Amino acid sequence: MTTMPARRAQTLSIPILCFVLAGLVPLAVSAGERAERAAAEMLERRMGELAPEDLAALRAVKDREIVVVRGSMDHIEQILAAARIPHTLIDPADVGGFDFRWDQVVMVNCPGQMPDAGVERIARFVRAGGLLYTTDWALLNLVQKAFPGTIVHTGGGTGDHVTPVRVHTQHSDLMSNLLLREQSQPQWWLEGGSYPIRVLDPERVEVLASSAQMGDRYGAPPVVVRFRWDDGEVIHVVSHFYRQAATQGAQVAAAESLDEMTGLSDADKEAFARSENATVSTSELESSYAFQQMTANLVVGKGKRNQELERTYRWRNTTPVTVAGRELPAGSRLKRLETQGDRTRVRDDRGYEGWVETALVEEK
Repeated sequence: MTTMPARRAQTLSIPILCFVLAGLVPLAVSAGERAERAAAEMLERRMGELAPEDLAALRAVKDREIVVVRGSMDHIEQILAAARIPHTLIDPADVGGFDFRWDQVVMVNCPGQMPDAGVERIARFVRAGGLLYTTDWALLNLVQKAFPGTIVHTGGGTGDHVTPVRVHTQHSDLMSNLLLREQSQPQWWLEGGSYPIRVLDPERVEVLASSAQMGDRYGAPPVVVRFRWDDGEVIHVVSHFYRQAATQGAQVAAAESLDEMTGLSDADKEAFARSENATVSTSELESSYAFQQMTANLVVGKGKRNQELERTYRWRNTTPVTVAGRELPAGSRLKRLETQGDRTRVRDDRGYEGWVETALVEEK
């Protein structure tokens, strides 16, 4: 088991203590929570202006469509809650037996540790068409185990600092509208001990965002990567989406005045100035907003991808069949992989594969 760096171990005591005390006394809203709330308000306004159809799709999400696996070092669920995105929260120990479907998004918080049965279940889920979203230490504990030959941990760790990130513009679907200032770069907040990424298969793995500074310091510039795995997809990011401690980021080149937020309309600025969260610094707002917008893009994009997968899983079994030791009732959604005479290899929408009689499979 990986040893936790001392600095990161210290940061865990604060949120854990807060959760314990939350049941005893009311707590003041933390600076991090205010930043997430302010970013969520901004996200709602901007998506309504720039992409109202995407906002409508986001608001139509049901809690079973997004499953979040709890972690001790990141809390994507708090970002989803701030952005009012419904989701289901489960424990790492429950992953192996969870009924994941091809049309879902699964978000795994750092550190991403789970039993081997959970790793196998995640791999099967992605193979069926699911979208896996992971952060930081889940690279070592989950991703490189479930998807060998794609990306791995370099073996080192980052310092506690902020790094400017270059978004690769050809990947505008996931990385679009992240900035509140025109002609600027997102500022990525790294906590001490974050895991840099080594890409093993550059033909398969796309680097969506990178940091020249991380390349210089750690020999590993990727910050956000994406790769396909059969019908599904994996997106992994360095560091955390939910900041648990104040990152040492005095060097952040962020605007300290709303007047410099050139990507915002006057109405956006006026609404933010009137908000109860207006005390949030613009640097915190920018960072939280970028992560929330990317998460929203991911969820909306998965919904569009599901329309394609609907056509892929267009086969049904006419009678109950057994696939990979799992009995499928008649009418289960299947993808036909190959046919050899009177036998056809199929995959169901949970990712289980096996051979069945060709006569028992028909197109719907």
